[in-house]
Amino acid sequence: MKKFIITLALMSLGQMCFAQNCETLCCPAPYDLTSGISRFVSNVTGQNFLAEKIGESITKRAIKKNIASGKIDVNINSFSTRDLKAGRFKSFEITGKNVDIEGVYISYFNAKTICNFNYIPHDKDNNYIVKEDIPLIFKTEITEDDLNNTMNSSDYKRLINDINSIGGSFNLFEITSTNIKLKNGKMYYIVKYAMPFVRKTKEVVISADINVQNGKIVLNNAGFESRHSVMDIDTFSSILNYINPLDFSAKILENKDAKFNIENVKIADKKITIDGRMTILKDKE
Repeated sequence: MKKFIITLALMSLGQMCFAQNCETLCCPAPYDLTSGISRFVSNVTGQNFLAEKIGESITKRAIKKNIASGKIDVNINSFSTRDLKAGRFKSFEITGKNVDIEGVYISYFNAKTICNFNYIPHDKDNNYIVKEDIPLIFKTEITEDDLNNTMNSSDYKRLINDINSIGGSFNLFEITSTNIKLKNGKMYYIVKYAMPFVRKTKEVVISADINVQNGKIVLNNAGFESRHSVMDIDTFSSILNYINPLDFSAKILENKDAKFNIENVKIADKKITIDGRMTILKDKE
């Protein structure tokens, strides 16, 4: 079940590839369900309700093993106890708050299935198999603090060290700190850097719009907020794209078992709100 859990937990910022039109293509008709009588008995006796709660608890524990911190809520809606045990269920919803996933910080995310039949059985070795594509809709909120915490992670700092090793080799510059501000619908990068033979650390502030193009988050209209800079905007734009914490997060969270399509992105109240669709791909037979 790890593939299913990890894909759901890491769905935010997955703008690396595109999803199908899941409303028309991805929903299979239910099959292999237990008899109507069996489902009726399971529901009226409360067995199905108990099975759902047990499944939710097990899934929450499994997810928490794969994140550093954060609150996770899970909601499962099943057909019957036997169907849920066999991996057949109506719907699944996961919500995360203040989550840290491998140094990527996310204040809020929610993902829920949009088909009324989903099928993830397990084989004799207890390996779980995704039998049908599972389309979901999702929403994510990433705050200014989230971005800055992500930029303080050890993996992100390695990105900065890579740039500094190149810049240092040519006696160009060394980035000493990076910071993000979100205001007026824009993202502001505050980069402090040192240059050879210059005592004082310099600072440059670059603003950029954030938009969706072809299902991906892109930065547009980058420009200096200060009139004085020793570098041209093209040079800093290339650096900006390399150290973009959104792109960094996407690479960390990338999952070959899912396709994502970002539909809307907005900056307001010091947070970025992202929503779209994703599809967990079925395993190849």
